[in-house]
Amino acid sequence: MKIKRSSSVFDSPRRRSSVRLPIIPIAVIVVVIALLMLLWSRGGEKPQTRVEKAIPAEKLGK
Repeated sequence: MKIKRSSSVFDSPRRRSSVRLPIIPIAVIVVVIALLMLLWSRGGEKPQTRVEKAIPAEKLGK
């Protein structure tokens, strides 16, 4: 009786997991970059707005 080399018993575990392993870290990196871009675009320096205060007439004359 011959044993086939393509049997799942003799397959190396590295060969099967090598396809799935790079997908997870790449997906994590893409999510982190997207999150950083979202936070960067929402935050940052806001343009200054003029604030007008009402000054009473008695303070204007002094």
